[in-house]
Amino acid sequence: MKEPLERALPSQKNSLPFLWADEIWLMGVWKNSPKSQSIARSMPELQPGFQTAKHPLLPEDIYGSPYSIYSYDPDPLISENDNLTWVYEMIRQWDKKLILDFVPNHMAIDSPLIESDPNLFLVANESISQKNSFLHPNGNRYAHGRDPYFDGWTDTIQWDFSNPNVEEKHIQILKEIAKQCDGVRCDMAMLLLPDVFEKTHGKKSTYDWKRVIETISQEYPNFKFYAEAYWGMENRLLNLGFDAVYDKSFYDALRENHFSYISQNLRENSNLTQIRFLENHDEDRAKHQFGENSHSYFSLLSATECILLFHEGQEQGLIQKIPVQMIQTDFEKPNPDSEDFYFRALKVITKRKSGSFVFWPDYKEFNDSPVFIKSIQTKNQTELFLWNENHGEVSGWIPFQEGIQFQTNLTDLITGITYPQTKSEEGIYFKLGPNEVQWFIF
Repeated sequence: MKEPLERALPSQKNSLPFLWADEIWLMGVWKNSPKSQSIARSMPELQPGFQTAKHPLLPEDIYGSPYSIYSYDPDPLISENDNLTWVYEMIRQWDKKLILDFVPNHMAIDSPLIESDPNLFLVANESISQKNSFLHPNGNRYAHGRDPYFDGWTDTIQWDFSNPNVEEKHIQILKEIAKQCDGVRCDMAMLLLPDVFEKTHGKKSTYDWKRVIETISQEYPNFKFYAEAYWGMENRLLNLGFDAVYDKSFYDALRENHFSYISQNLRENSNLTQIRFLENHDEDRAKHQFGENSHSYFSLLSATECILLFHEGQEQGLIQKIPVQMIQTDFEKPNPDSEDFYFRALKVITKRKSGSFVFWPDYKEFNDSPVFIKSIQTKNQTELFLWNENHGEVSGWIPFQEGIQFQTNLTDLITGITYPQTKSEEGIYFKLGPNEVQWFIF
């Protein structure tokens, strides 16, 4: 029975973000935990977030965390089939790739795997507090999944990475997932690193990401591994074989107005091993976090060579963050300015797919100035990005060059404002306010 997801996806497939994307990451497709649902409905600290997103709040609005996975089978809300191959085929027909979640650190506390493989999970010793552990019906007290800086997620059970059989089990799970998609986004991937696991749980880990990735790649050579990663451990995971990792440092720099860091990264140029974003399910909505700068900052991300993670609803300028445990929320009216901006921006970015290449213009006069300038050229268009990384107004001239010639009018993609141009041998005149970004098409 396919109908649940088939009813949802066709409404999305014609949207501009869907058309623009190369890969679609579907979150929450795996069978959810009944215990996670009951815990979410009863946890006092979660209620304010639920009540903000839905009024009146009903029990059925809360479904449980998609990161407390009961089993790697499709959730009934998605499909009643025993796998997601039909979803995979549908996505491929639309010339997209499908990315699904793999949560390597833990399972749900009521997962049937605990009954079938009780020794694969971390039995709590006397050093683990009561709040970070739970008594399972099989008589064992197990540790909750957690990271070293916070208490455990109370709807989860921790895999025991000191047991080499856990790695074998993960390979078995990943081989089944690989039949149904093009890659996995590995939740909190750094928690499995030996020193991190030992810091968190006081035991030596035998788990080897490199061995796991290579084993899957032997059978599925084009399968992608993307890592959610923090704490400066991104390069370690890349060296172990991950195709790309989160770059939260760039997000944090935008949030903290750390312009020198942003400038350095933009000028060095990034690459396709970095996953950059303005919002995701863990962070506040971009429009809420960055306000009017959200459009400018998306434009800066668009000027970098990276994997650009785009969150559903971002193109509507939504500001309400949705707790991951919820499946029904109040309607939020889209922001028309955001809809107009993202329509313009995504339409331009989509044109890059046909024979695009990126080049850095030789603007020597700007090398030591607080103006970031970059152009991206394809056979269809040339894009010009300008960013004033200074706290004061700047102005100057950009020399003409291939792809950037005189035009009577230039329209800024970000604001939609058109600037009449006066022909001059000096090139194109610009004037930028503090932290202002402009994006022009030639």
